[in-house]
Amino acid sequence: MIKFIATDIDGTLLHSDQTLPNDLPQVINKLHEQNILFSVASGRPYLTLKQSFESLNPNIVYIADNGSHVVYQGKEVAVHAIDNTIVKELIHITRTLPCAYSVVCTTNGAYVESDEPAFLHELEKYYVKYTVVEDLTKLNESVIKYTICDLTGAEENSYPHFLPYQEKVQLSVAGFVWLDCMQKGINKGTAIKEIQDLYQITEEECMAFGDYLNDLEMMQSVYYSYAMANAHEDLKKVSRFETVSNDEDGVIITIKEMCDL
Repeated sequence: MIKFIATDIDGTLLHSDQTLPNDLPQVINKLHEQNILFSVASGRPYLTLKQSFESLNPNIVYIADNGSHVVYQGKEVAVHAIDNTIVKELIHITRTLPCAYSVVCTTNGAYVESDEPAFLHELEKYYVKYTVVEDLTKLNESVIKYTICDLTGAEENSYPHFLPYQEKVQLSVAGFVWLDCMQKGINKGTAIKEIQDLYQITEEECMAFGDYLNDLEMMQSVYYSYAMANAHEDLKKVSRFETVSNDEDGVIITIKEMCDL
């Protein structure tokens, strides 16, 4: 019996035109009636997820910032911060890369030090609250995620420059222009394990959907792991199952079938 379902947002639940499935609210309500926890698991921050989903149902579990921040019914289940000394080093590296921009993420919003229009255009797709400051290295905040927005492509361009830090932080390519850095060992999969432990749910009672490399550990934390038809090939390799694409409502179709909705 399924007791917990987690889905990525971009490229998974969300259509390519940035719209949600029409019957998502009804599906979430039916899951709640069956005491099945529903979670959105994303590299997006909690404030953005809350703005997008809170009106659909108040009982959604939010796995935000790739597992660094977990919130359920307005209460923080987990918060994992990065060492600020490491964050400053990452900022300095990013400054040396062309077309790459720093995003410092906290539980109460993000901070950036560039107002380049092309960068802000990408940023505003995912961050509803951000502040432009003169120097990010002078911030005195608890940082839960450090993100690089590389307009030339994160996987091919920025990622190699941060590989020396893979023993200090969790590196995750979250999208074409996004490279995320979290506390070492923290990811969507560890967030799901925290929820499993808290509510005494087994891997065999869990289902997850994803499409990109920041979903790898999430797929490995549940038995019913579904890669979207449009998913990265490396994600398909670690997933047990595959469903149709995000534009064909693969998440909704599979949930209805598996949960008899």
